[in-house]
Amino acid sequence: MLKIAGKRKEKKKSKNVYLGKRVPDTGSPGLDNLSEVRGICKAILSDYRNGRINRKTANGRFSLLYNFVIPRDHKLDGKKRKAKKIVKEYWSKL
Repeated sequence: MLKIAGKRKEKKKSKNVYLGKRVPDTGSPGLDNLSEVRGICKAILSDYRNGRINRKTANGRFSLLYNFVIPRDHKLDGKKRKAKKIVKEYWSKL
């Protein structure tokens, strides 16, 4: 923490976005392959169907995965179209 003129200001740290805890992370942190993308999508859909999360939360998680996580993940280079297609496929099942 930094102290500036009597006020506390916290340093911002880069944060990882976690969309689920039940999908095992293979390799290094982040999305490494398409099976992780598929696993996260299945987990979001099953959480919605089992009543753990509502439709708004499920849509938010799919949106976050589709618009933010996949485009910025450098490990999925060359596979981003397929990853987005997988997300759209599961998203349409809501």
